[in-house]
Amino acid sequence: MGDFVSPAVGPNGSICINNSMNPASGNVVSAGAVGIPKHSTVVERLRQRIEGCRRHHNICETRYQQAHSEQLELERRETVSLYQRTLEQRAKKSTGGSKQPQNKQQQQDPDSASSTEHRTSTLIALRNLLTESGGGE
Repeated sequence: MGDFVSPAVGPNGSICINNSMNPASGNVVSAGAVGIPKHSTVVERLRQRIEGCRRHHNICETRYQQAHSEQLELERRETVSLYQRTLEQRAKKSTGGSKQPQNKQQQQDPDSASSTEHRTSTLIALRNLLTESGGGE
């Protein structure tokens, strides 16, 4: 980008970027001869640069969205798997628990039985929800 001229010190000690525009310098030369690019050239370069940044951003955004959706899918699958394992463990415990003596079940509160029913229905509803959303494999 060697199109720009380095600043020069004017006759009164001030910094002058464009000597051709300074009438005190004595030599008035057209801007094209000094090497300062035209406004349209600068604007065009800026447009190209902005367009390059825009393309880069779009590519990165697409990659980010793909990675994010893959991560969500992995998390959903892990959740479904964990939920199914939990249901299997509870089923094993309930079949193992039926071998226990009857007086232990009689000592159990009627309220805890209803809370167990509520928990079971909640788990079934959650499983159905996950199945509807594409989790049923």
